[in-house]
Amino acid sequence: MNELMNNIVGRIQETFGYPASLVRLLAEHSEIRVLLNAPSSCIDAESVVKWHELGTAPCAYFPHPGHSTLQGWKLRDKHNYGSFTLHRPEYDQIGLCESTEQWTCDITDVHGFSASKSRLSDFTSTDEMVETNSSDLIDAITHDKLAKNLTHEEIRIIHSPGCDSFVRYLWDGRLFLRNKGGSHHFAAAKYIASRLSESVPLCGKLNTYSLNTLAIASLRRDFDMFVIPDETTISLGFHEAMKAFRATWLWHHLPHPFDNAKAILLPKNDERSVRVAALLRQADVTDLGQHLADLVSHQN
Repeated sequence: MNELMNNIVGRIQETFGYPASLVRLLAEHSEIRVLLNAPSSCIDAESVVKWHELGTAPCAYFPHPGHSTLQGWKLRDKHNYGSFTLHRPEYDQIGLCESTEQWTCDITDVHGFSASKSRLSDFTSTDEMVETNSSDLIDAITHDKLAKNLTHEEIRIIHSPGCDSFVRYLWDGRLFLRNKGGSHHFAAAKYIASRLSESVPLCGKLNTYSLNTLAIASLRRDFDMFVIPDETTISLGFHEAMKAFRATWLWHHLPHPFDNAKAILLPKNDERSVRVAALLRQADVTDLGQHLADLVSHQN
């Protein structure tokens, strides 16, 4: 009887503008608060969060939506709450890539790699990797040892121009070598060169990824953006709460490693969605819009 009365009261509250179901969901599931902490610093290029791919669905996701097509739910008429899609071209423009041919740097500028026989995620520096797994390559800090490491044919950025390249993500700031091999000899050469104060110039193509300030500002102008777990109980609970409150909302995927979370977009021109946004912010649910703005500020 008490549960029945609570449901009746809840429906009345929802009708008159109080999101009772959402309040209850937030109170019962503290795990709805997802942290967007960057992975621990390591020398693996793949550890950098690919924010320029924001909104892209995983390849295995079916049906696979277009990059700029968002799935949402809204009150279609007085009685029917249903799904809809919305095209937002900002998601096609959110990631920028600038390519520079014949870009030059020093070997000591390279922070990490994209490939190695070692597990790159285990190490915070290339020095640590070579000390741990290839100490024989740095057993003498001499110009001869430096030259010997640099002659290793798998350091393709030197010996096979056009094969390997560089990559940098401006919100991260570090420079990585996108390589196919040779990481240990490269790391050893870098280790020795830095201790000899010897310059080893490198030249190759650099791809610099950044976030589009205007695209993010456009999305933030029209939506409050949050992150919740992409987990069955919370996802269904959130959907049912929004349906009960008759508020409009949309969602899209987040880039790896946040595969188990999803973005929630609440239109600022929908009064009930605005109330939901205020409640989520009050409950310290992660503000994705602010996070993206902070990333843009950092890259500038």
